[in-house]
Amino acid sequence: MSKATTSAKVAALAAASALLLAACGGSSGGGDTGASGDAGAMEATAGGTLTFLTVDEEFNHLDPQRNYTGEDLAFAAGYLNRTLVQYALSPDDNEAGTLVPDMATDTGTATEEGKVWSFTLKDGMKFQDGTPITCAEVKYGVSRTFATDVITDGPTYAISMLDIPKDKDGTSAYKGPYDGTGQELYDEAVTCSDDMKTITFNLAQPAADFNYTTTLSAFSPVPEAADTGEKYDVDLLSSGPYQIEEYNKGQNLKLVRNPEWDKATDDYRMAYPDE
Repeated sequence: MSKATTSAKVAALAAASALLLAACGGSSGGGDTGASGDAGAMEATAGGTLTFLTVDEEFNHLDPQRNYTGEDLAFAAGYLNRTLVQYALSPDDNEAGTLVPDMATDTGTATEEGKVWSFTLKDGMKFQDGTPITCAEVKYGVSRTFATDVITDGPTYAISMLDIPKDKDGTSAYKGPYDGTGQELYDEAVTCSDDMKTITFNLAQPAADFNYTTTLSAFSPVPEAADTGEKYDVDLLSSGPYQIEEYNKGQNLKLVRNPEWDKATDDYRMAYPDE
């Protein structure tokens, strides 16, 4: 199993636990969270506040392209960042290892024996500021991983897998969106359909499991106009059900509902708590 697959599966399982806690949390409206029917059965109730207490001092990163540890990936995937596909959340180990659509309408289509992968996006998805999530935002988000002098610590699967030439020193000939060197090479490797609904990744070598890689938040969307480079780590735009209201790194992080998140576009996250 690849490193990407292992990391993403760990993240998915951790996210399942977090979301299960949220589903069983108390409601500020006093809704029924007790057993009903069979003994021990719990009924999910929306509302209330879910609080995590942790011995860790801070998240390593919340910037989706820099996030690369299991617990941090799980938290962000559950609450802040959507990806093209994700792992099924299930107590069944066999189901938990399967892919399900997230932002994409399916788990991706491979052609040319796995060298070309395409994903069509769902309609109606938005960031917290109302900016539509299209192919352009996904493509830009992935491009940030190439700016290794600014976007540090994140996974480099896009750099190693996309059909972009390497310089003599082995680094990518594309240096990311801030530098701009080799932009035309990236634009050939990652393309958008005319209607901005479908993103296509052209790989250097066939990869039958490339869609597993896109579970990582490195493939999450970022609007170019909102990108603040290193500062995006603490002031990102959410594509998930919650957004940051307060973040004092090393002390506390408070999330509240993202009013632009539409449950109709997201059958992956239940988003029960209010904050």
